Amino acid sequence: MEASGYLYTIAAAGMSFAGLSVLTMILRQIIGGQLTKFDTFVARTWVQLGFMITFGAILPPLLGLFEVPTPVVWRISSGLMAIVLGWWALTFPRRRLATNPTRLPRPVIIFSAAMDLIALALAANAIAAPVERLPGVYAVSVTGVLIGAAMLFLFAFARWYDSLI
Repeated sequence: MEASGYLYTIAAAGMSFAGLSVLTMILRQIIGGQLTKFDTFVARTWVQLGFMITFGAILPPLLGLFEVPTPVVWRISSGLMAIVLGWWALTFPRRRLATNPTRLPRPVIIFSAAMDLIALALAANAIAAPVERLPGVYAVSVTGVLIGAAMLFLFAFARWYDSLI
């Protein structure tokens, strides 16, 4: 199956991201004392994104093992990821508000909108994309989630670091 090597690399990056997120939270607790409800939400968000990236990256090769036709593999994978990511992204602002009643910072709004757009791209890939574009759109979408998660991580980490100084 084309792109499986790339997807396995993204899966490794997703798991590494989840692990780094947990280590960062442990470091935060060591340096800054007790974790707040919001800190726990942020850590859970990072871990969820890491597992979502990993799931999205290993799903097409898994379906390929069942000898599902390649275009169907990409469409099923795109549809499942569109549902998972779309639900997660649409509920993100409400879940964040429940732990921190302040306004969403601009980078977080951009992140949330980007995840919504990626979910829409995955939905379009599941339904209407030309067959020759299916793997590329899917790989770009999963990579986009990884990049968005990394940017969110850097934003939160920088804010925590600034608050400690």
